[in-house]
Amino acid sequence: MKAGDFIKCQKNIEHWHASSKDSDVTYLALYGGETPPTWTEVLTQKYYDKVAAKLKE
Repeated sequence: MKAGDFIKCQKNIEHWHASSKDSDVTYLALYGGETPPTWTEVLTQKYYDKVAAKLKE
């Protein structure tokens, strides 16, 4: 992702909104319909670091 990118997630698809140690992220979540989105667990720094390390392998 880079500044100005627009990302559309399809209905019922779980996805992350996250920054990193080196860059922040700002997002605006819009939804339509009668039922608001389901927000899942908060991503801890420990778990994020674990995933980031695996992605660098």
